[in-house]
Amino acid sequence: MRKHLGLNQKAFGAPIGYGQSIVSEMEKGNKTITEKYLILLCNNYSVRMEWLKHGELPMLEPGKENNAAPVSDIFQVDEEISHNKFIDIGNGTMLMLTPLVDEYAYAGYLSGYKDPEFIEELPTHPIYVNKYHKGNYQSFRAIGDSMTSTNENTVQDNIYHGNIVTGREIIQNHWRSHLHTHAFLDYVIIHKDGILIKRVIKHDVEKGILTLHSLNEDKDLYPDFNVYLDDVYQIFSIVEVHQKRKL
Repeated sequence: MRKHLGLNQKAFGAPIGYGQSIVSEMEKGNKTITEKYLILLCNNYSVRMEWLKHGELPMLEPGKENNAAPVSDIFQVDEEISHNKFIDIGNGTMLMLTPLVDEYAYAGYLSGYKDPEFIEELPTHPIYVNKYHKGNYQSFRAIGDSMTSTNENTVQDNIYHGNIVTGREIIQNHWRSHLHTHAFLDYVIIHKDGILIKRVIKHDVEKGILTLHSLNEDKDLYPDFNVYLDDVYQIFSIVEVHQKRKL
């Protein structure tokens, strides 16, 4: 249901008073889903109890399908710049193919991000979706360990070296107001000096400054720092992190 609504775990749990870590543990099957939790879902998201308990369709109460605003509607979008392709695989599920900027393409991306031919030649990374999503989604291979923490309170947010993060582009018109850091913690910042995968902890709208934070506790290597939006080409809010399991 969370994926159908296009919400990350933090945004999904917030209206019903559950933190991201609890939602994550429930989805993994490590924490019991209580009757209270199910009732809160029904009351806040208009989902049918019969679907939650028994899988009886429809999932949402009739006439309430459009009550929840999906991620794709949180930001103003420019549908003209989308590079995504969709493949219907049945049962209400689609594969959305996103251009993947791998490690070797980092340098070239800074000069080629506006070139449709350059984007078209990139490999693709598929993610499962339940509906057509507006806007431009792109994926990036994470490099380094700046976004890894050993703190048990934040380790669930780690982005490890080699993970693929998928983000949704926020058009520049939206940079004039505060980013939705309550709904999205981490971002891909396409900066004149490189591609940054960081947490945004402050957005000074008046001065046009983002304060970026690394999860890694070694602040000698990974201190917080500011970037000016005048030096930024693109901003993507991270909506999915894919980690390949080791064989």
